[in-house]
Amino acid sequence: MENKIGNIKLDSRLILAPMAGVNTAAFRLLCRENGAGLVSTPMIHVRQVTSLESNIIERTAFLKDEKPISVQLVGADTDYAKQATLLLDEYADIFDINFGCPDKDVLGNKEGGFFSKHPEQMKKMISPVISNTNKPVTAKIRIGWDEKTVNVLESVKILQELGVDAIAIHGRTVKQGYSGKANWDLIKQAKEIVDIPIIGNGDVFKPGNAKAMIDQTKCDFAMIGRGSMGNPMLFKRCNHLLETGENLPETSKEERIENAKKFLDYYEKYENNRSFTESRQQVMWFMKEFDGASEYRKKLMNAKTFPELKDIIL
Repeated sequence: MENKIGNIKLDSRLILAPMAGVNTAAFRLLCRENGAGLVSTPMIHVRQVTSLESNIIERTAFLKDEKPISVQLVGADTDYAKQATLLLDEYADIFDINFGCPDKDVLGNKEGGFFSKHPEQMKKMISPVISNTNKPVTAKIRIGWDEKTVNVLESVKILQELGVDAIAIHGRTVKQGYSGKANWDLIKQAKEIVDIPIIGNGDVFKPGNAKAMIDQTKCDFAMIGRGSMGNPMLFKRCNHLLETGENLPETSKEERIENAKKFLDYYEKYENNRSFTESRQQVMWFMKEFDGASEYRKKLMNAKTFPELKDIIL
């Protein structure tokens, strides 16, 4: 079976989740190099695209070597969704619509996860995107608003009827945020009632989790979010297990530091709006799960310049 979303072929069943404050161009490229079949921009608000077009495009720093890339849009206004699609179409391989974000500001604007209360309203974001691009269009949802409003099975049917090419399902409710455990059984049930690819999301932190997600839910792809932060190497280890049935050794200190160096190199090379704080935070995420990691983090916290960051991890 080919790994495809619409007409876009992926070279892996693993997908990088869209994450605000994480998915810089440098990080996305590292994830692709480590085996992510598809990477995503952070969530982009459709109103921001239309008012700050050049700034959004410059800040996102689309790279040829990271393709295919999914551009995730959030909003609730049909006209803005249309305009954002037209402006970003040349950069996107896939458009993804966010119907699951639990951020209180997003919810306050009746966007993102708010749609889990009103799945019948998803059309006002889906239709203008599908109508104004020939690229595949996907949607990212949660299993419901809260434990009393678990409506994922209704939502996936609506989305399939609207014409989306795939659906990513985070196995938590909007009110859960990132607490508790993801409900993979509902992802499995959703997969059974639609004919389009399902992307399972939630609690994939180790290679075994990715394999279990695919085996248990029968989803077409597994999406990795928080587990990849400071750990793009996870994609390589997950792919190896999926392809061979064997586990690679845990990521070594040397490999973590090597990838942190590459991240800084890519960050300086590709990011158009460099932020020292952002780059330091990302490098700190790499410094974990090895002896002496806490000492690296202490030194990084005291760093004040890009050269200092590099010197610390040399």
